Amino acid sequence: MTTTVGDVLAAHECPSGPPDTWFDGRPLPESVRDAADDFDVPAMVDAVVERCSTAVFTNHRDDEAFMARLRASVTQNAYALQDVLAGRVDLEDVRLDRVLAFATVQAQLRIPQKSMQRSYRVSFYTQWELWTAHLRARIERDDLGRNDALAALAQLTRVILTYQDHVASKVAETYTRDYEALSRTRAHVRQNLVRDILRGDEAGLTASDLAILAYHLDGHHVAVLLPDMAEGAATQLADGLRSATKAYETLPYPLALTSTVVWLCRLEPWHPSNLDAVHNVLDKVGATASISDPNIGIEGFRATLRQTSETERVRAAWGVHNAPRVIRYSDAGLEILLLQNTELARGFVHAELGSLATDTAEATRLRETLETSFRLGSHVATAEHLQLHEHTVRNRLQKAEQVLGHSLQERRTEVQVAIRLVRLLGS
Repeated sequence: MTTTVGDVLAAHECPSGPPDTWFDGRPLPESVRDAADDFDVPAMVDAVVERCSTAVFTNHRDDEAFMARLRASVTQNAYALQDVLAGRVDLEDVRLDRVLAFATVQAQLRIPQKSMQRSYRVSFYTQWELWTAHLRARIERDDLGRNDALAALAQLTRVILTYQDHVASKVAETYTRDYEALSRTRAHVRQNLVRDILRGDEAGLTASDLAILAYHLDGHHVAVLLPDMAEGAATQLADGLRSATKAYETLPYPLALTSTVVWLCRLEPWHPSNLDAVHNVLDKVGATASISDPNIGIEGFRATLRQTSETERVRAAWGVHNAPRVIRYSDAGLEILLLQNTELARGFVHAELGSLATDTAEATRLRETLETSFRLGSHVATAEHLQLHEHTVRNRLQKAEQVLGHSLQERRTEVQVAIRLVRLLGS
């Protein structure tokens, strides 16, 4: 006997009421309801977070605050669905505060609604996939009859779809409300304008757009990337930077929940003293920051952000505990260049330093002595700087020559570069 669509609709009493009454939020049949209690929710949370971050939120995978909010949302969703399937909580009583808070975060970060919706499709498909596998294993273990098994799987699917509709509707409502509210604020409009400029879409900027931006794009720019500072704190810091450097205007722009770039604009070229003032202010407040070189015009505006982003790559390579708190692009230019190809860089280090690049106490001491000697230019100054006896310095340099197999002056530049690379790549 062939089952038709009409048979299915008749069997489940196809509703004629409003759409919000068409779904089925009843729990699993009692015969398999206890299967919900031994489901591995934490493993499912890990799977959903990984899939969503890989398929949808690629640009935010390195944003720890964003990923924490994503995990909190997924976790609340996962446990709430488990309670609904087990019959412990009615759908209307499910708590969604963390889920809705994450919708607000996505609105604040201007994540497109289609991306948000896709993340929920990925999430609930993954949940359905894992729940179905779990329930099937329980059915096989208990040797449940065919009709009961089909009924359980069908009800599982209906509940998950019902739950998805319930959650997605509330999330969309929250996202739309918050996004529209933000879109009416001047700050949000400025952020949209900056985003367009960074993408190269500045051709359509009108006079009113430039008035809202309140920043001279044809000026001389320096960017300060603050990887651990939210927009509010960065905006306050921008006032101090402007005062110290006599900048004409500032423009804070959030890159993530806890990461902000601040542009400083001067109508005349930047002088070394102005850049020193930027460094001094950041040092004084204890901020972690990367500072670009000065650049002019709209292309320079974009270039300064690229420079600070590249400088942050050097910070990551150095490691949090080894990197200076404030790094200038001009001081990290060599490392930025060499990090373009880490495989070649490692080969260069091995060829130039050999065993001097290993992670031993002796190799570390020899590298430190070599680097200081190259920089200061004399045994006496090196000994004083390292607080060693001059004979100790001479012995270490002789040992380094033996390891290298040539005079220290023979490939001085190459050895200096290789030692700097060891700090970035590790031994």
